[in-house]
Amino acid sequence: VALQQGGCSLCSRRALRRSSRRACSAVLAAQMGNCSSSPAGRDRYSKDSDARRAAPPTRSLTFKLNQLDEQLSKSAPSPDAQLAERLAEPKKVREMCGPAAFVGGLHAVVGAANTAVMETMQEEHTIRHDSRVPFVSDHLLIETTSETEFWFVLDPVGGLGRLGLERWPEEGPGARRSFASGRSSEELLGAANKRQPLPHAAFCERMRGRNEMLRQHGLAELLEEELIGGRLFTGPMNAKYQAALRALDSADAGRRRKFVQLCSDPQTLSQYEAAVEADPEGAWAAARMLCTSYSTTLHVIKSLLLRLSKLSRATPVYRALHGEAPPAAFWRERFGARGGVDPGFFSACPDRAAAALAARGSQHAPGVLLEIEQGLVSRGADLGWLSQYPPPDGACELVFPPHTALDVVEVVDEGETLVFRCRATVNRSDLAIDKVVSTKRDGLNCIMTSMKFSLMREIADEADARLAAQEFHALVLGPDDDGRPFATVRSWANISGVCRTGTFPARDGYSGGDSGGDSGGGSGGGETAGQLC
Repeated sequence: VALQQGGCSLCSRRALRRSSRRACSAVLAAQMGNCSSSPAGRDRYSKDSDARRAAPPTRSLTFKLNQLDEQLSKSAPSPDAQLAERLAEPKKVREMCGPAAFVGGLHAVVGAANTAVMETMQEEHTIRHDSRVPFVSDHLLIETTSETEFWFVLDPVGGLGRLGLERWPEEGPGARRSFASGRSSEELLGAANKRQPLPHAAFCERMRGRNEMLRQHGLAELLEEELIGGRLFTGPMNAKYQAALRALDSADAGRRRKFVQLCSDPQTLSQYEAAVEADPEGAWAAARMLCTSYSTTLHVIKSLLLRLSKLSRATPVYRALHGEAPPAAFWRERFGARGGVDPGFFSACPDRAAAALAARGSQHAPGVLLEIEQGLVSRGADLGWLSQYPPPDGACELVFPPHTALDVVEVVDEGETLVFRCRATVNRSDLAIDKVVSTKRDGLNCIMTSMKFSLMREIADEADARLAAQEFHALVLGPDDDGRPFATVRSWANISGVCRTGTFPARDGYSGGDSGGDSGGGSGGGETAGQLC
């Protein structure tokens, strides 16, 4: 009856099993009760004969139930087939990755972060191939450059003079907000909602308030680099960051082209387009080397999200997929589980009504709504306090970091909407940015200390060995002219490079001191430890 009324076959089968077994239990209980209440029955039949006569009806009913269940399984379509039929209407497929992407994390896609965090972030936005190439963001319709956006965030007052601009780029006609609840399809940006060039010091003051909350819970505080990364993420640069994350680990030609278009110069794009048809992988490998992947900036943004997520409440959040459908691998069962890993950042809101309204489709082409369950350690982060476009009316949106896994627990068909109830698992394989820096620094110091003692063992005279060790320590492990440890403020402070080559560049401007050794005079060439001392 449930199947004839258009119900779910899986639910109908389960209901049939439950009702049939309850009916069988009631019949058996009645039969056994009649036998046990009859005095003649007790005199005529022994206990053994009671058991023998009670057994055949049980076996017979069980056999019939199994037969009925088997027939129902063969005649009714599987849940996966029903979902495929419901999602058969052509839509844009939202890309999801498999479990391997969750294991690798951000490091496997964009590489490691540089230890000179702030210097590298500035370099990624101001002196790369794409830094001064104009681009237009998807929703905001702002024509800008990476260099312009960096100084808009870091120095909105003096940045105009530095760049030679009269005013900061503004949103174009028809600019829209991008909301997880789906309001971007309806809400245009008005004059009051456009971004304002607010001073960086104002957001530093807000960050101190968040740090006070983190300190009260015994948690690590936010860094200024993370604040800058978060401000950049909430503006037009979001388009470049997302393009890098979704293309670098993908074989989709469209995503690759968008990444090359946004994150390189026009010459690289034209070369890629000319060679991609003949040799797709070769053209992609050549173009990727000339594109900016913003690896350090992306690590900083993820570090910010991981810290701020500890202040969020573990409540269900919702995301409407606008004109999109999850891939088949997301809702088809594999190894007894369903779901996928989102390669990029994504946001969700706690307002179910708004998200459900935006996701609503039709009976023949249902919309898709993700209902995401947060947990003890897997939560999104609220960036409204630092956003270039603060959410209106105190609305809240939580941002999840890249490679967050979504386990599909249940799929509910609400007619015009398919609700995928998911459980989020945030990827924590990448360390917070200060941990990345300290880990590299500690490893490098261990290597340099080992090289220092190797020098001491190679020099026969004890006084000369001690002098060489002091000179080595002052040159490599000691402070620089600004009083900072030298190994932490140079781009060559990379453990893998030192281990691979066994050499390190000479310090800029160093003349060898009193030891009389030839250190290269700051030429920048790679000297061995013996040559340096």
